[in-house]
Amino acid sequence: MRRHRRALIAMAAGVLSLGVAACGSSTSSPTTSSSKPTVPGALPLKAGESPLGQQLYGKKKGGALTVDSSEGFLNLDPGGAYFVLDYAVVYATQRPLFTYPPNSASTLVPDLATAIPTVANGGITDGGKTVTVHIQPDVKFAPPVNRAVTSQDVAYAIERGANPHVGNGYWTIYFKNLLDFAKATGGPFPGITTPNSTTIVFHLAVPTDAILIGALSMPLSSPVPASIVGPDDKHAPTTFGAMNYSATGPYMVQENTKTGAIAGIGYQAGKQLTLVRNPNWSPSTYTAAYKPPAYLDKITVNVGGEATVIGDQVLKGSDLVQLDTPAQSIVQQAYENYPAQITFTPGSGTHYAGLDTQHGPFKNVNLRRAVWAALNREAIVKARGGSLVAAPMTHFIYPTNAGYTEAGGAAGPNYPWNTNVDGSMAVATKYMKLAGYPSGKYTGNQVVQEVGSNNGNAPAIAQIIQTTLTSLGFKVHLSEVDQSAMYGKYCGVPKAEIDVCPSSGWVRDFDNPLTVLYDPFSVNVPVNNSNWSQLDDPTINAAMEKASLITDPTASAQAWASIDKQLVYIAAGLPETFDSQANIESADVAGVNQLWNTGEWDFMFTSLK
Repeated sequence: MRRHRRALIAMAAGVLSLGVAACGSSTSSPTTSSSKPTVPGALPLKAGESPLGQQLYGKKKGGALTVDSSEGFLNLDPGGAYFVLDYAVVYATQRPLFTYPPNSASTLVPDLATAIPTVANGGITDGGKTVTVHIQPDVKFAPPVNRAVTSQDVAYAIERGANPHVGNGYWTIYFKNLLDFAKATGGPFPGITTPNSTTIVFHLAVPTDAILIGALSMPLSSPVPASIVGPDDKHAPTTFGAMNYSATGPYMVQENTKTGAIAGIGYQAGKQLTLVRNPNWSPSTYTAAYKPPAYLDKITVNVGGEATVIGDQVLKGSDLVQLDTPAQSIVQQAYENYPAQITFTPGSGTHYAGLDTQHGPFKNVNLRRAVWAALNREAIVKARGGSLVAAPMTHFIYPTNAGYTEAGGAAGPNYPWNTNVDGSMAVATKYMKLAGYPSGKYTGNQVVQEVGSNNGNAPAIAQIIQTTLTSLGFKVHLSEVDQSAMYGKYCGVPKAEIDVCPSSGWVRDFDNPLTVLYDPFSVNVPVNNSNWSQLDDPTINAAMEKASLITDPTASAQAWASIDKQLVYIAAGLPETFDSQANIESADVAGVNQLWNTGEWDFMFTSLK
């Protein structure tokens, strides 16, 4: 869920000036419609540019795909993976209990499991406090393990989430209601039991079965063998995923098949990764209509290089796709000249700035409202790449999620500081005065510390925010650092007390609005913190806990929409853009986008023509 999940893949500098301001009246009143969420309108897509309706089955088998990416992987261990690029590899090599087919962002299907648990099939009992999952009996680990997967392997994998050496980013969010959760230290505990080799049972203290089932679509539920993982987990951090690996999916990282070692063989961190077929995988080990075809024989991922060079090679080359976000100039070139080689996936998350609510000037809610009012979100849309890839953000639940429409849709909640996406100094001045500054300008002594990323379009966006703050009288010290340092040393470390973290953002983990709002606005941890505003509002925290127990979809959407409106009311962050992800491929590639995963290429369904 954390925008480490997407880590905000930044596009190269430049403006995609394709006209047409993005979407939706920003002056209309919020709607309370319960209809399906819609995506804000933007430029019309040309033939082939929509990822909807892509052919999944019956395509050409064989061949080798080359994947280029200017960014590298962060963590290929399914226990710790929480970055969108990592997911492209992890889901091709691992089998979680449940998954989303590439053509759906909301329909969960069984993967390793035989069925989605329901009350009707006996999978959900005890009023939602017991969830029973049966797994496929004939799934095998790749060499060198070569044995059948058991429910104990699944339990072992999930329990690793509590091991600090693994560094799982969502264990304490989605699994915290397991019985005796506090006793979990990385090994067996009462919340998870395995009555036989193909059955795993989850015991919950409160009926949050829907959240648990959604979370079991994440990489942590992918089985791993203790024989390989155990020794690696003794290291801090674990070396599993970097030195050794094991697979259950259609593909495996090229390895020493006697030891499982991948370092220097199929994986050179920061340089290259090679996927080959898993000889122990069989399409017959799926019970749902979802059966990955795994067309490709080999997938080679090359890491590094300039995004503009990569994009040009992909558009004009053969057997190529780009894994990370194309440069803005490439997006424009593809939209105009190679429309069948670029796709735009709506509902790909958000970008927003964190404003420290616990320290410094932005403890004052009216100062936060003033900055929100003054910010020109349309200017940020242009800096982000134009209306093909961004729309002005007006609240925190983004398009295609339940609760988006209920919270106001494209217009968002109808508060004065939110209604003008071009920015309004008149409204900003009003809130500066309400904050205690009669002149309408900040006259305090504190210098605002702003830390942003130094790559892609992030510097341009940080500058827009700095200029906005300066116009309100703030003195700003802007530091631009590598994106990993921005998260790892500054914005993700509360004790650093960074006042403004521009161009952070979020993408959901699964189809539940809790995954959009809970972590970034309720949870605070000492490191790898995704609550960039350090928000800790008792009323909102209580509302989130209450909403997490609602099982009716309509009532749940309304509850989370209400929380969304509260977050806008207190200006919990500084909105920038609703995102639509662009992805490019060569003309001879029949790519398939993962709609649930911001549109990244799905290696299990992509083929050559």
